[in-house]
Amino acid sequence: MPPLKSDVWTWDTLIHILIIIALAIVARWLLRKGVDWTIRFMVSRSEKREATMPGRTRRILAEATGATLDRQNQRTATVGGLLSNVGVAVIISVALLSGFTTIGIKIAPILTSAGIVGVALAFGAQTLVKDILAGLFIIFEDQYGVGDAVKINEVEGLVEDVGLRVTRIRDWNGAAWYLRNGEITKVGNVTQGWTTSFTDIKVHALEDPNQVIRVIRKVLDDLAVEFEGTLLDKPLVLGVGDITGDTMTFQVMTKCIANQHYDVLRALRRECKDAFDTARIRGAF
Repeated sequence: MPPLKSDVWTWDTLIHILIIIALAIVARWLLRKGVDWTIRFMVSRSEKREATMPGRTRRILAEATGATLDRQNQRTATVGGLLSNVGVAVIISVALLSGFTTIGIKIAPILTSAGIVGVALAFGAQTLVKDILAGLFIIFEDQYGVGDAVKINEVEGLVEDVGLRVTRIRDWNGAAWYLRNGEITKVGNVTQGWTTSFTDIKVHALEDPNQVIRVIRKVLDDLAVEFEGTLLDKPLVLGVGDITGDTMTFQVMTKCIANQHYDVLRALRRECKDAFDTARIRGAF
């Protein structure tokens, strides 16, 4: 009889281990499905945000930001890889502890030791955990990406690298700044979406405002054709914004692809100057 009991115990143990392995495989499959759902959710959020834009705006932004797909793939790969690795580590840990219990190894001392070590690490690595969690949400929410022109806290420049712990920015003077993600409290991104600009065009106060508006509108019509792939809406002259002394100011509003409005504004001022000279409209003194 003792041998039979030993055989029964061996078969029960083997069956339990096989069940643990099977449950681990199922958990891994469910984890993969969950990661896939998370990635689809991230993509759908971006698509819904783009779907709220007018058709022409959405088309121009899609053509101008050809790196959007690569950026989306980078985001999903980073988040998906992190979630998958963390989930696999948890599944393996639980499966190993369950296996130890099945074969008769007491796990209480292991858990106690792990708890003590975990508490010690928690005190020493709480800043690291904060940085990693903040970096995860920065990537998940697509607050900024490589190549974006941003202002983070008090630093302005181009993003060169976005990691889970540190973001590297190259400012306009060429200095590289390393910002811990957990310390980032304010982010201004001038590269996402579009930029709306208001430009002042000044002429002499004695000029006919109706004639000035007609000339500016003609310039804006030409700009709309020249910068068709940059302007999201037709530029508008808002009228007389101010009259001070001998100066009359007209305001012009332009809506362009983010961070690409500088060429439009330079061309606007240049063409207005040429058009005023042709129409004999005096500039501001």
